[in-house]
Amino acid sequence: MSLMLGLDPGREKMGWALVFNGGELLLSGIFPRGDLCLFLEIFTHPSSEWEERLNCRIRERQDVVPRGTEVECVALGNGTGSREAAECVMRFGLKMFLVDERGTTLAARDLYWKLHRPGLWRRCLPRSLWAPPGILDDMAAWAIALRGIEMGSAERKAVDSH
Repeated sequence: MSLMLGLDPGREKMGWALVFNGGELLLSGIFPRGDLCLFLEIFTHPSSEWEERLNCRIRERQDVVPRGTEVECVALGNGTGSREAAECVMRFGLKMFLVDERGTTLAARDLYWKLHRPGLWRRCLPRSLWAPPGILDDMAAWAIALRGIEMGSAERKAVDSH
């Protein structure tokens, strides 16, 4: 089984999302920016103690990391800090797509509400007023991973057509 790892680099922290190639979110979280190489070390050498070893907030389904799961590719947002992050990803020999981050903040809000259905009172408000609680860097990483999956699909189609 292969997965896409989405990374949303920022000044102080990075959002991450581990996504099945069909687009379903498996795991997501946020870690300090300086821990990227440690984070990738853990992902390239998986164990059953993902949450403990990552020492970060895991938002969804931390108990479901199937055996034989491998990160096939990394989708890295091209915004702040992407150059340093790309260098770290390349050190681990992972295939990488550099993804345009424009619009991922809005996409992150939509993805958040896809996971956490809003209560009745919130649904009475215009959608533009739905403000998710907390930081959404991991949801932005999910949006980046989805774009990476699209890029990978387009790449495979181009190879298949030759």
